[in-house]
Amino acid sequence: MTRLIALLLVVTAAAPAAVPQLTVAYRRDDHAAPLYAACLYEKDFDLRYGLHLKQVKSRTRYDLFDGPRSTLSLRLASFDTDSAVLAALLSGRAQVGILASEEVLTAVLAGKPARIIAPLQRRGDMLVTGFLVPATDYKEFLAWVRAHDQPVAVGYIGRNSMTLLGFMQALEYGKIKHGRDSLDSDAKVNLVEVKDRAAVARELEQGRLDAAVLQEPAATLVSAADGNRTIGRIDILPPGRFEDRPGTIIAATDSVIRTQGEAVGRFLELMAVATHYANNRTHNTLAAVDKWLRTSPALESIAMSNIGLSSRPDFTFTTGIWNWYFALRLKHAVPESLAGYMEEKDWLGVPYDSLLLMPALDRAGARIIR
Repeated sequence: MTRLIALLLVVTAAAPAAVPQLTVAYRRDDHAAPLYAACLYEKDFDLRYGLHLKQVKSRTRYDLFDGPRSTLSLRLASFDTDSAVLAALLSGRAQVGILASEEVLTAVLAGKPARIIAPLQRRGDMLVTGFLVPATDYKEFLAWVRAHDQPVAVGYIGRNSMTLLGFMQALEYGKIKHGRDSLDSDAKVNLVEVKDRAAVARELEQGRLDAAVLQEPAATLVSAADGNRTIGRIDILPPGRFEDRPGTIIAATDSVIRTQGEAVGRFLELMAVATHYANNRTHNTLAAVDKWLRTSPALESIAMSNIGLSSRPDFTFTTGIWNWYFALRLKHAVPESLAGYMEEKDWLGVPYDSLLLMPALDRAGARIIR
């Protein structure tokens, strides 16, 4: 018996430690382009960074290797909408989510335990006009709106989207009165909430919408229809409070940050080097998006030219989070319990947790410059 116990102890000591597992939920479009590149360019990542994903099952299971050592098991789950990604996070079906920043920020206002833990994609807010609008840029669009004898219908997706808030501020700066989801005869622009990209395309095609404000890649895909066209970025329009704003982010819940922080940190390190790769190997990244999504490379190229990828929480990232909150507070759309924040630094601690990101960025930086 003594010899058996000793043998079991030796076997147990020699057995490798269990590799932690994470399920990553993401929205099914090119917002997760760095992740696609990491999944598809195993050898390139290993050579450049000493960190790579090894496929276990195509599109769903990958093991993260630091050199020869497996450190993390990833399960990927794709969804059609940001709200579905958020639901997977909050239910515990996923530990990490890649989704729109506004989805998480809105959840925070509702008292949900979701937190932004890293930036990923920024800007990409575009104005798309329908076939009846004779404008080629925003200046001409405003002139047409002012001269039009009926309210101009402009569609948007997402009640609290930064795309919408930025456009509303631009209209106000231009002294264009707007209404929301109404046919107010005093308004020159009627803002109409639409369910999804397909519905926006349909409404533009049938003439019920004159234009739409959309984030990429939705803007490029909608403008590809006959008669529609993208006439420019709107996040840069005066007063410019949402310029280069945070679009897609990486999120987790409070409990996952607390109990699985080390594993999440490893994933953030991978995404930091993957973002570096995507920015420096754009041709390869577009090829990865094409292979993963089976979409038009030409359209994806246009869409990705209008966005930026970054893992660093810079000024535009933190300011965008603050301006979203401040814009809603001015519209009395923030719960009273959260309406007392008067400075950016105080509000940021509510929706954004940087505890895991900063060490991950340091480790990724050492891999990038090695």
